[in-house]
Amino acid sequence: MTVEEALINRFKEPKFTEWHRNFVAHPEQIPDLVDLALGSGKAPLPAHASWLLIHIAKADWTLLASYEQAFIDHFLQSTNQSILRNLLVSLLGFPLTDYRETDFLDALITHVKNEENKVALRVYSLYKLTEFVRRYPEIKVEIDAVLEIIQENPMSPFMKIGIRHYKEICLKIID
Repeated sequence: MTVEEALINRFKEPKFTEWHRNFVAHPEQIPDLVDLALGSGKAPLPAHASWLLIHIAKADWTLLASYEQAFIDHFLQSTNQSILRNLLVSLLGFPLTDYRETDFLDALITHVKNEENKVALRVYSLYKLTEFVRRYPEIKVEIDAVLEIIQENPMSPFMKIGIRHYKEICLKIID
């Protein structure tokens, strides 16, 4: 059975994400999963495949390290918010890279600003931005200005928590 066939059979099962353990135990299957996640396959396969990538990254991000640039490239071009969120959450476990750094930084800020985006994408973008603030403290001023504008409008509880968490992390970084 191919990874794609197994994914189709499993994604409706309870505890679907526990299947990530299979990929941790058999990393030779990870390229097929990444191909599904980054490919143009029929929905919901890419979203479900990218969802598993989150759990693999949390278990051992080094298993996905060779795909970091592909994840960033796809993040910069995709419009599917579920896949964007999943790739971003996977990348939260990776150390910050210089690869397409400016493009990645700009995309993160754009996603935080865009009120049309799903709140999870906005919040996880904010969390990744803390790594940029650690590296480049001077950008905090720009991000804080964006957050001030966001806070002038009604926000979801998750967005409020995300902003508070971002500010707490930044206090530890800057002080």
